[in-house]
Amino acid sequence: MERKGNFVTIKCNDPVVARHIDYYYFHSSNDPEFHNKFAFYPNYKHALTIYLNSDVSLSDSGTSISPSVSDKFIALYSINTHQSFDVNLSGCFYKIGVVFNPLGINHFINKPLCDIFTRSFAEFTYFGNALKNVIEATHAVSYDDKATALNAFFNSQYVAFNEPVVKRAVQEILNSNGSVRVEDLSEITGVNRKTLLRLFKKHLCASVEEYKKLVMFRNALNYSQQEGHSLTDVALYSLYYDQAHFIKHFKAVTNQPPKTLLSNLTQLGNQDVYWHFED
Repeated sequence: MERKGNFVTIKCNDPVVARHIDYYYFHSSNDPEFHNKFAFYPNYKHALTIYLNSDVSLSDSGTSISPSVSDKFIALYSINTHQSFDVNLSGCFYKIGVVFNPLGINHFINKPLCDIFTRSFAEFTYFGNALKNVIEATHAVSYDDKATALNAFFNSQYVAFNEPVVKRAVQEILNSNGSVRVEDLSEITGVNRKTLLRLFKKHLCASVEEYKKLVMFRNALNYSQQEGHSLTDVALYSLYYDQAHFIKHFKAVTNQPPKTLLSNLTQLGNQDVYWHFED
């Protein structure tokens, strides 16, 4: 058994759902002796992580996963703006990840995100038994069929999300790699700082400044994993003020300097999944 387990990513191809969900991933092991620990880092793409038939222990720093003696289903959501989280996997497990584009999940819930979720990483019960039934029914089918079933589920959950101000502000942050000033966002969107902050807290559970820093950090992390880029290249590409700013930001988020962290990441699947596995 591969020491990191079996890991497959599949892009969402439903024409409606794909605008808001980037990809699914499927991570599993059938080895009772499997054991590994990895860290994942902040991402402006929020993720829904689903475990089937596992005991899941949550703490402020991460999760511990072990086989359950009974049938279980748990979905976790991550709005991680400021720290790494550890995942400790032991024994057989079956996990599905749903990676949303920015503001993606807001198109599948009928109320503001802050009304149903407030923590960085916690259980997410909004979809209830409807999602549980889909996951259980597709446990033994092919990865493509799993993705098709998830597409159908999220298509059935689709709702309109009409918040043009926050949509425009998020797009400007993404276009500028997090460097756009809040004052400029206010002018572009036609609302004041206080309104912007309220909308970000309501629909993203983060402040404007937190989201800007998150985009800058994650894009730097992703860019660093492409071959041929030095740390100086990464800092310049990511629009950090200077090398000191780059190093300070990474240490604040991960407790590691970029040189240490970025050289120890492993890509899984074919998308932007980069985890740090313990040896």
